[in-house]
Amino acid sequence: MDRAFPAYDWQPTKPPEPGEEDISPRLPSLISLLNRQTRCIYHHPYQPRLWYDRANTLTALRYPELAVGDAQKALMLCRSALDRLSENGNRWRLGHAAGFWMRSGGSDDDDDDDDDENVVATRDEQLQQRLTDLQSDAFELQIRNLYYFPNYLEGRVRSRPYPWMRGEHRGRSDELIRQVNREFAWSSQGRDEEIKACNGVSPDEGVPFCVLRRYAFGKGAHDGQDGSDVLGVFAAKDIPKGTPILVDLSETWGCIGPGSKRHSTGNPRDGRGCTDPIHPNLPSEDTSQDLRWIRERTGSAAADVLLRCRFLIRSIRDQTPHPLSHPLIARLTPTYRQDKTGLFSLDHDIVVPNECLQQFGIDIFADPAYDTWVLFTLAARIENNSWSDPVHKCVSPLFSLFNHSCAPNVEWTIGRDHTTLWVRSSREMGRGEQLFVVS
Repeated sequence: MDRAFPAYDWQPTKPPEPGEEDISPRLPSLISLLNRQTRCIYHHPYQPRLWYDRANTLTALRYPELAVGDAQKALMLCRSALDRLSENGNRWRLGHAAGFWMRSGGSDDDDDDDDDENVVATRDEQLQQRLTDLQSDAFELQIRNLYYFPNYLEGRVRSRPYPWMRGEHRGRSDELIRQVNREFAWSSQGRDEEIKACNGVSPDEGVPFCVLRRYAFGKGAHDGQDGSDVLGVFAAKDIPKGTPILVDLSETWGCIGPGSKRHSTGNPRDGRGCTDPIHPNLPSEDTSQDLRWIRERTGSAAADVLLRCRFLIRSIRDQTPHPLSHPLIARLTPTYRQDKTGLFSLDHDIVVPNECLQQFGIDIFADPAYDTWVLFTLAARIENNSWSDPVHKCVSPLFSLFNHSCAPNVEWTIGRDHTTLWVRSSREMGRGEQLFVVS
């Protein structure tokens, strides 16, 4: 949000409503204001007033999900400051930027007027009142952007590309395509005896069947430009019917936790959900990385929320400068449906992912790479590329690159671990033919 963008790139995520003000004449000034406020947040990330002010600007620009995210951060900072005031009494005062704490100057015996108990108490009361007022304003701003309050704390949104997104996050690079093709070759080799028995490698050539290419449907305006970012998986050689093409293993998945019929959280399978005792954790993870709290808290939405958190965790572990630059995320195309209005949840889409980021060491206030718009961009990409069974939801890194068709030529089955896909040809195909899965 720190970079200027032309007004014609503005695509609000709030669905239009009758009688709304036309803000077109104000767009240039609002965009400039958004840029300035974002740069101020970079310099003073712990100042709740700055987050609240930007939330107001995002509300005016009709990005309700982002306004709610900024207001939530203002609320978190206000609550933290008020807790510290209550906990430490007169011995601590908040700095002028409302983001750091400093002890009152001088010793307990200092006679300086600045340390007079009455003066300090008055200042603390004034500060407490300002923080309380700001907290109330931030909460009211959230409510204005949450359509279904107070029942569900949900809002309405239409997924759109954010106009301040940088070019490297809008398309797939040549290096990414080369990496994916290396993954196709590696996946075809197999990692254990079971996979080697069905590894998609022909006995005469020893090369993978699949290759990723640009211009999947020819050159033209398929992506609003020249079609170069419309990718497709093609047969690298002739493929007989029933041939195993690849085995796709994934580490980005989520599952719904166990429940009961009486106290159901919306889980399928008669409320049982996933019965694996360590899920949604991986065997390689230690107790500090325990994600079971997400599954318990989000109920029937756990698989979707955990899947998003898994992508964020992978980006953190691989020390990627920006999550949208991570190869597992950069390869995914988002879903932008002009006529579809969906719901976003304050808890599931904003609060829980932010708490997960904090659990893994991310400063959600000072690190702009994990801003709220990044979380929603990731959600749009997952929506367009995930598959699910009644209990699990997963994004397979290679299978997600296959285009869909009403006349598919490949079929897939889910492995017993619910995170592996087995892909094989459903009819004979010639070299250079694009591979499609069912729509």
